[in-house]
Amino acid sequence: MSDGGSQPDAFNPGRLRVARERRGLTKDALARHCAVSRRAVTDWEGGRVEAPPIDRIAAALEFPQSFFVRDDAEDLPADSVSFRALTAMSQRQLRKVLANAALVLEFAGWLDERYRTPAVDIPSIEDLTVSQHESEPSPVDAAAALRAIWGLGAKPVKDMLALLESRGVYVFGLADDEREVDAFSFWQGGRPYVFVNVTKSAERVRFDLAHELGHLCMHRGVPTCRNRRFELAANIFASAFLMPSEGLLPQLTAAPQLVDVLRLKRHWRVSALAMVRRLHQLGRLSDWQYRSWLIDFSRRGYRTSEPDGLALEQSSLLRQVLTLAREDGWTLPRISRGLGIPAADLSSALFGLTITPVPAGARPALPADAGPRPQLRRV
Repeated sequence: MSDGGSQPDAFNPGRLRVARERRGLTKDALARHCAVSRRAVTDWEGGRVEAPPIDRIAAALEFPQSFFVRDDAEDLPADSVSFRALTAMSQRQLRKVLANAALVLEFAGWLDERYRTPAVDIPSIEDLTVSQHESEPSPVDAAAALRAIWGLGAKPVKDMLALLESRGVYVFGLADDEREVDAFSFWQGGRPYVFVNVTKSAERVRFDLAHELGHLCMHRGVPTCRNRRFELAANIFASAFLMPSEGLLPQLTAAPQLVDVLRLKRHWRVSALAMVRRLHQLGRLSDWQYRSWLIDFSRRGYRTSEPDGLALEQSSLLRQVLTLAREDGWTLPRISRGLGIPAADLSSALFGLTITPVPAGARPALPADAGPRPQLRRV
C-alpha cells in the first residue's frame, strides 16, 4: 500500500506559492527566513531555478520536503468562493484561506479515491420552484422549494451538518489561524464544499451552514465577491430554510414575548437573535419592537452566549472516514505523510468537527433522532 500518489522528480514551483501563502508570508518574509534575496524567491516560484534549496524552504514554511515535489495543487480562484462575513479581508488573508482550502481539497481527493460517499444532490436555482408570491423575496421561495424537494416538511432540521453531508456536501473546519472568517463555500470538480468556524456557537454554525447552502443553490457559477446583495439573499434563505413560515407561524397565538422566543429558538434549534429576525421578517414584530429586542438581547449578553445552548453538531462522515481509514491502516500521520501535508494543517480541518480522533476499532456513536446520516463505503 503506497503512502503517496504520483510525484514528479522535479521541484514544483506552484506548490511553493501555495505553502508560502498558507503561512501568510510575503516573498520578502520567506527570503529573510531562507537567508536569500526576494529575487531568489521570485525565481523559485517562477520556475526559473531547477533545484532550489528544498530543505531550507521546507524548514522555513514547516512543510515536508515531499510536498514540493508533488503534482500541481488544486487551483481555487477567489471569485469562485462565497464568504460568510461581510467584513473586509486583506488579500494576504484571502490567499491564506484559499491556500489552506487547496490543501484540504487534496485530502478530499484522497477520500474520494478510497471511499464512496453520498452522491451530490444540491439543486441549482433553475431546479427550484419559480416564485409564486411576488411580495416575498425569491430566496424564501428557493428555501421552501428545497425543503419540498428534500421532503423536510415544515419541521425543524435536527442536524444541519448531517443533512448537508447526506446530500454530498463536504464540510470541514477552518484552521486555527483563520478564525476571523465565519464560513465560506464553493464548488470544485462537481463537489460542493463548506468550511465553517467551529469556535462559534452551535446555533451560529447551523445558521452558517444554511447560509452557505443558500450560496451553493442560488449562486453556483456566480462571482459573489462578498457582495452585500448576495450575502443578504443567503441570509434570507437560511432564515426561511431553518424556520419555515408554515411551521413557525402556527406556533404563535399572540404578540411574542421573551418566553416565546426562548421556547421557539429551542424548538427550531436556532439562536434567539435569529428567531427575532425571522419574526420581524414575517411581520410579527414591528421595526421598533425588533430594534428593542436586539438592544435587550445585547444587554443580556445573548450576542456571545445564550441560555440553553446547543452542542456543536459533529461530522458523521469524517468520523466514519477516520474509523474506516484506521481499519485500513491509514492513521492520520500516515495520511499526512502520503499527501505531504503537515499533520497540524490536516487535523485542524477534521477534528474541530469530530471532537477527538476515533480509536482503532471504535464505531462513532450517533444520536437516535439526528435525521439523515451520510453512508460511507469503501471503493
